[in-house]
Amino acid sequence: MKYLDKLKQILNEPVTVDNLNRINDYFIRYLFSHVGNENIALNFINAVFKDLNFETFKKIEILNPFNIAENYDEKESIVDIKATTETGITVLIEIQSRGNEDFIKRALYYWAYNYSSSLNRGSFYDELKPTVSINITNFILTDEDKIHSCYVLKELNNNKILTDHCQLHFLELPKFNLKNISAIESLDNIHREFISWIKFFKGEDMSVLMKENTIFEEVEKKCRTFVNDSPVMDKYKKREVDTYFFNKSIELDMKKAKEEGIKEGIEKGIEKGIEKGIEKGIEKGIEKNKITIAKNLKKSGLDIKFISDNTGLSIEEIENL
Repeated sequence: MKYLDKLKQILNEPVTVDNLNRINDYFIRYLFSHVGNENIALNFINAVFKDLNFETFKKIEILNPFNIAENYDEKESIVDIKATTETGITVLIEIQSRGNEDFIKRALYYWAYNYSSSLNRGSFYDELKPTVSINITNFILTDEDKIHSCYVLKELNNNKILTDHCQLHFLELPKFNLKNISAIESLDNIHREFISWIKFFKGEDMSVLMKENTIFEEVEKKCRTFVNDSPVMDKYKKREVDTYFFNKSIELDMKKAKEEGIKEGIEKGIEKGIEKGIEKGIEKGIEKNKITIAKNLKKSGLDIKFISDNTGLSIEEIENL
């Protein structure tokens, strides 16, 4: 499918509860941090904790409530969801659709930043509270076999946990296969609750999920509210367009960059050449694709400001195309 056709599909195709992209980070922010949705976020957090037989919570407060006017494109400065429990534990929830092992450093950075910022100036260190980071990734991040892995600070020789103040959870969606139903059915209710949430992110039918966990009755209602809210859907679709631009650019440029890298690698070494080719190809390719797509969108009569918002090119650059 050509760029323009795909973009028109993203922009014009009606979004329903069934085809809603449940790993769109804007949607996740809405679902977990919109005022009134605390029970949904609490159910998810407790499901993650139950999966490891950890103590659960009775109540949470969302510290960064959903706000449609906020600029969520500035991803470097915020986490998707930040909450605190009745015992003062800070819980961070991040969802990432693409990435590599560097995401671990990002998760650790967010954990450290939020842990240290919980202590007011002049306060004592014993006032610090545990900070838990829950990261949902749509890519393979670790070499663990399980979908859910949790990392803490331990002593290497005796395996003794140093403190319960640091928890980094990673939920790697690609490791889950919906075809393994027989194995899932054999799970007890505690772990099945967690699996139901993984199935939700993977696109399982809501009618199935509602039979497994009653919280999805509430989730289904919130999904319907979301898809029928025009201003919210505009932001959602912009995120979908941004994701499409990035993924398509990487897909095309990786192929081209590898070819260039291999050619250069004949002279300077295959391995080194591929790395250099990929680096240069991605940089040049992404910019070139943006210009090509912007030209096509302009020819189709779409608003120049809209094109600018979705390509990152300035209005002046688009006018000169």
